[in-house]
Amino acid sequence: MNILFDLNHPVDVNFFKNAMLQLQEEGHHIFIIFRGRGKLEKIVRYELAMFPIEKIGEHKKGFTKKVMAQLHRDYAIIPFIKKNKIDLVACFGPTSVFSTRFCGIPYLAFDDDFEYKIPFYHANWFATRHIFPDFIEFSNSKTYKFHGFKELAYLHPNYLQTSKQVLEEHGIQPNKYVFIREIAGVSLNYKDSTSILSKIVEAVKKKGLEVVLSLEDKDVKEKFSDDCIVLEEPVSDIYSLMYHALFAISSGDTVARETSLLGVPTLYTGGREMVVNKALVDLSVLDESTELTFILDWISQQESNKKEKMQREVLHTIENEWDNTTSVILKHINDFT
Repeated sequence: MNILFDLNHPVDVNFFKNAMLQLQEEGHHIFIIFRGRGKLEKIVRYELAMFPIEKIGEHKKGFTKKVMAQLHRDYAIIPFIKKNKIDLVACFGPTSVFSTRFCGIPYLAFDDDFEYKIPFYHANWFATRHIFPDFIEFSNSKTYKFHGFKELAYLHPNYLQTSKQVLEEHGIQPNKYVFIREIAGVSLNYKDSTSILSKIVEAVKKKGLEVVLSLEDKDVKEKFSDDCIVLEEPVSDIYSLMYHALFAISSGDTVARETSLLGVPTLYTGGREMVVNKALVDLSVLDESTELTFILDWISQQESNKKEKMQREVLHTIENEWDNTTSVILKHINDFT
């Protein structure tokens, strides 16, 4: 079977990678397309070099430009599907659903962002199956649900192995640094976020901790390079860097869930209310605030004994309550093989 994976964000690479490798072992032919955006091309070609890869389309800023670029990309995907005799397309979201529907083949849309209404309903209306966590209450004849998080496609203990080697490469020690992710105000769903990064870094440094900083907007790198370890993508073993941090702060919701699922106390500062985050908030591994006073107070309260307890509790929950999301992906694809 010829299976096409359409990747539009860096996290899509991790989300599908284990499923791709398993499907290839089973004798299926894997094809990858991606939309040009930031460091995505570098990450895709680094992580998935074993598969044929083609770049189609570019990421644009602004609603109108996004829509036009997406329609143009859908049109460009049609000849790719026909040329390679694709039997099924899987994507996180709806970004190639029109071209797939035109070609008359199944489209599996995975999702977890109910609050971002336009792409959510776009996927639901046109996909063959719309697959997302059961924390989202929306349902109809196309929806299929699982109990867990997209991030457990790659952070589940069946797949994830952490080490301390990457810490040595950066000259840091476990629990002696903080992992911070700052999202640029490019995507529509982050357009109202306000950066308070400088004050956060200052508070962390006063606590005697190093700062490992992941920036989406590389234009501000020089501003923080003297006080922080600024990562360059693709990052070697980034999840080990997250796992060994004393705590994490992220304005991006995906990274906030990733560090939370690694049992690292996390503060999400992106300002979006997302139902998919609620289970992690209820587990007390994830806090949410955009208020500087709260953030600085939260930073002052983080200690290593809290993290150790939290990692045990999160691991127990993953192993006993939440789904292995790669198994979910494979189940839905295999339904069509």
